[in-house]
Amino acid sequence: LGATLLLCRNHLSYIKVNMSKSIGSLTTAALLLLLLGVSSASSFDGIPSRRETSSLQLVSALVDKDSTRLSPKAASRIARDIPRGGATRPPRTVAVTRKQAPVVPTKASSTSSSGGKASLLTSIFNLSNNVAGAGILTLAAGKATGTGWVPSVVICVTLAFCSAHTFSLIGKACEMTGETTFKGLWSRAIGEKTSWIVDTMVFMNTFCVSIIYTGLLGDIFSALLKTTNLPSALISRNSIILIVASCILLPLNLIRDLSALGFTSILGLVAVLYTVFFIVVRALDGTYALEPVGKFVAEGLITLPSFEKSTWFNFDLNSLVLMSNLGLAFIAHYNGPSYWKSLENATSERFTKVALRAYTVLALIYVTTMVAGYSTFGDVCQGNILLNYSASDILSTLGRLATGFSIIFGFPLISNGCREGFKNASSALGMKAISDPQNHAKLVTCLLIVTTTLSIFLTDIKLIAGLSGATMGSALVYICPTLIYSKIVGQLKGKDSAEYRAARRNQLFIPFGLFTACMGVTMTLKNTVFS
Repeated sequence: LGATLLLCRNHLSYIKVNMSKSIGSLTTAALLLLLLGVSSASSFDGIPSRRETSSLQLVSALVDKDSTRLSPKAASRIARDIPRGGATRPPRTVAVTRKQAPVVPTKASSTSSSGGKASLLTSIFNLSNNVAGAGILTLAAGKATGTGWVPSVVICVTLAFCSAHTFSLIGKACEMTGETTFKGLWSRAIGEKTSWIVDTMVFMNTFCVSIIYTGLLGDIFSALLKTTNLPSALISRNSIILIVASCILLPLNLIRDLSALGFTSILGLVAVLYTVFFIVVRALDGTYALEPVGKFVAEGLITLPSFEKSTWFNFDLNSLVLMSNLGLAFIAHYNGPSYWKSLENATSERFTKVALRAYTVLALIYVTTMVAGYSTFGDVCQGNILLNYSASDILSTLGRLATGFSIIFGFPLISNGCREGFKNASSALGMKAISDPQNHAKLVTCLLIVTTTLSIFLTDIKLIAGLSGATMGSALVYICPTLIYSKIVGQLKGKDSAEYRAARRNQLFIPFGLFTACMGVTMTLKNTVFS
């Protein structure tokens, strides 16, 4: 990243002094808050991100509603996936059952019940790092549907704090019950018989992310190879997806021990920070400006920016597309119990501070990226904003490379979470043969074929991002946390208590989530499939 900044130093000289500095200020604040946590990240107690969903699945899917019963087969699976040799995720704690089942010896076994080893600052950094991902590439396109400048910023900030609030409810539920998995909380609140719903939701979320990531790889590397002399049939989006899926993703997905891929967390952070950096630079340096004609506009190789829909205050049903994209970008709630477990001296107050500060950082990053991207290209922003930039733009080329390699090495972690969720949900529904280790290669191949096929047909990631954000985002961010929290408060405090009456106010998020899901799907389809 430092070398990249030096390479780009000359480009910064084009920034006009008299231009607004608000975008740069927001970026600086967000990046500084993120980078403050880097020095202490090495002491982190291992939070699974969407790039590391495998650890979430191994814990949430294999532990029962009391978070204490673990089969020997499940214990061996967790022991096999414990990171080794300096990986970023240390071993998990495995509890002893009432029947005194064997304990998997780990370093974390001595962790006190009050929490883990992650400080407040480390937890804020890791939550921000793990949530921020490829979702930032779709935000400018969400605004380009016609939402005004002011409503766009208000929507982003409001949903950030709503997401922070529902995320804090997960910590409160963990404090009251002692549960350390999302599935355990669901079983405690709703019932163990319906716990397969959690596995299904996590599977659907990671499955959609797998489709998005596969499509992004096709977009990114086909754009990079356009400047070469290779045959056009070989460097088309579909050809790139097929080649990458069969030659790179399939061998990586067949790996059973994914601890060697722990470095993808920091690689993803570098890709996100650099992407924000170069989008802001290009928004300010005038190289894509219409008047005076910018350097890359004069080349005639890009779609010309257009600002016909640009308004200050327009807000209509099309704004639900942006809300859907943000729903996907803010998902972290099924990992909430893991953050609670890792937090040092964990209390609901400290957990709430982590949620509020981390989502504030995310709001700054998202607003900055959305505003900078739209101010550069306007209404023609694509679902993957990287596709708008010229192939001869060295900053965008570096951004594509960083994002592409981050996705390649992070994809096995996402697909592993998808696979584990599918196996757990199918086992709960009576199809236990799917979970047989002998079927590992077959299951990996089948899921990759399905995701690859869908990514080829769904040429615009804006569609799948909007649909998954509207459905899974609404369910996992707004509906499930509030439902779990209010049910648990009612069980422990009584339905006649003042605490339960206060907790029920949070259930207002349930109709909001249902409305966002239904209308978000409708407007996403309207602006993509039927536009």
